[in-house]
Amino acid sequence: MKKLVLTLFATIGLITLSFSQYVDQALIFSQQNFGSTARSQSMGGAFGAIGGDFSSLSINPAGIGVYLKPEISATFDIIGVNSVKSTYQGQSTDDRNNNFSMRNLGYVFTTPVQGGSSGLVSFNFGIGFNKLNNYNQTSSVSSVNSATSRMDAFAQNTNGITTTELYSENNPFQSQNVPWESEMAWQNYLINVSNPDQNGVGNAYQSILFQNELVNQSLTVNKQGYLNEYVFSFGANFNHKLYLGATLGIQDLYYSQSSTYSENGGFGRFDYYNFASTRGTGYNLKLGVIYKPTSALRLGLAIHTPTLFDLKENYNSSMTSDLQNVSTEANGAHSSDSPFGNFGYKMDTPTRAIASIAYQFGKKGMLTLDYEYVDYSKMQYHEGNDGYNFSVENSIISSVYRSVNNIRFGGEYKPINAVSLRAGYELFGNPYSSSVVTPDPNNAGQYLTIAQPNTNFSYRTVNLGVGYRINNVLFDLTYSQGSRTDYGYTYQGSDSNTATYFTGSKSDPVKYQNTNSRLIFTLAFKL
Repeated sequence: MKKLVLTLFATIGLITLSFSQYVDQALIFSQQNFGSTARSQSMGGAFGAIGGDFSSLSINPAGIGVYLKPEISATFDIIGVNSVKSTYQGQSTDDRNNNFSMRNLGYVFTTPVQGGSSGLVSFNFGIGFNKLNNYNQTSSVSSVNSATSRMDAFAQNTNGITTTELYSENNPFQSQNVPWESEMAWQNYLINVSNPDQNGVGNAYQSILFQNELVNQSLTVNKQGYLNEYVFSFGANFNHKLYLGATLGIQDLYYSQSSTYSENGGFGRFDYYNFASTRGTGYNLKLGVIYKPTSALRLGLAIHTPTLFDLKENYNSSMTSDLQNVSTEANGAHSSDSPFGNFGYKMDTPTRAIASIAYQFGKKGMLTLDYEYVDYSKMQYHEGNDGYNFSVENSIISSVYRSVNNIRFGGEYKPINAVSLRAGYELFGNPYSSSVVTPDPNNAGQYLTIAQPNTNFSYRTVNLGVGYRINNVLFDLTYSQGSRTDYGYTYQGSDSNTATYFTGSKSDPVKYQNTNSRLIFTLAFKL
């Protein structure tokens, strides 16, 4: 595939292995948040059996059949604060960034059937978009007097490549078999050949550090992007008891990461910059049904097909160094830039199944619960535009990830007809396997069972909201706070050892505690 993947990074930490970038990215692109309107978010996104809210077109499209009047709605994150506390080698760093975004814009129109007091009552149609994910986030990590160094990983990742392959005076990036990272580390004098022959040619490397030399490290990563779903929905109402619906979803994906990794110490310093962006479009189909066995009880079921993405990446890297106390040749300032590259491929997200139940207490309120099943081990890549088939990545995905049970529940209470008080909670299951089985790189035919760092991954949201209705105008306001804890690596070791995806080689894991606070506002008009 390319030297590209050895310079990309995933999740929050910078990772230098091809498979790790895609393994982590698959989960990022497959996870979704269904609380696109203030009302649905306030009730934990548990709208699979309720309907009558534009977010339901992306959850259970049968919810469009519940509408009795045409409606137009718009939703905004009027305040969005993302905070990340990173803990690495005993040191903590706090980062924070603010986001303002549009979460929803939609129009539903109803077509009553003449004489439809029984049987088929109405056809309803909807068009618009729901935001399913916001990727904006900044994080930073630092350590002082660290006994580990990325220069050791540079050397480890370069072992097996001859110095003849590694560097060409006319075109240092001419070899398709040499990672760009290795070439840039070599040109910046961060690694030395440790087994030169009489002509200075060798294929084993070591960093420029002395034994037990300590360094200071820092890593800053900025992520930007979104996952929007444009929906085209159709639904039908039968006897105000049975609702059927279908949604064609067109997902618009943009995701970018830029990072700067730095080390300094007695040797001087080096800085390593990476940038990659992914854009693409995906298509899916959602089918749903809502049934009311009694006037108070509602049952819902929805199936989401995999989203079939067509994705394209752009990427580049650069490295600079300013060295001292190394050697006459190495001392001083150096720099190297990789060529700009691009790569296209396809990705399929997993199927989703959502079962829902809601109970309405007359006109005073309701309780609602959604259960969602997703098997993340079924995520797949294919059809790289250079013929790459992603067999390694797909194999690791099936081992790293597992199926999850996501629970969303909420309630609504109306002290008076015009005012609604709401609360909701979301609990997302851990998509990571507790341990993985991977080939032992040192023993052919043998396998290793490795505990990976995200065994205790957790993500949940707590939501409170209020709604006010005056005539045909609806105002909804919700405060939502989500919290997530996960682990990543600042870098990893040998690209020939798939086990380092889980162990991080010499790099210690970083603990990331993410808090996302939002104030969400929806304005809707019944027409």
